[in-house]
Amino acid sequence: MADKERNEMLVNAGRRFKEIRKQNDFTQEQIAKFLQVDRSLIAKFEVGERSLGMALIEKACSLFGCEADAVLEEQEYRPLAVAYRAKDLTLDDIEVVSKVQQIALNLRRIKVSLESE
Repeated sequence: MADKERNEMLVNAGRRFKEIRKQNDFTQEQIAKFLQVDRSLIAKFEVGERSLGMALIEKACSLFGCEADAVLEEQEYRPLAVAYRAKDLTLDDIEVVSKVQQIALNLRRIKVSLESE
């Protein structure tokens, strides 16, 4: 893959990551704590200056309630309807939100699977 293509993919993935993060009302700081990385890595990823490993992208997507393809390939992103009221979520709160999102995403997968039979 040419450097230009790789850079374009990185910029697009970062932009999409930022859109999805904002749709879920998370700050860069909250995502960084959840992923156990420095906030500057999230900021640089969102503008295409750094990359995130697949494990980090998948972990973030578990919090967003989406597949990694929603970030990497601009697959349609449909937020899951999970409401929480606190603006100042602790890391423990964010971990719980991630688990709830994973359950909801699994239910969505099951529904799609059943509808396709």
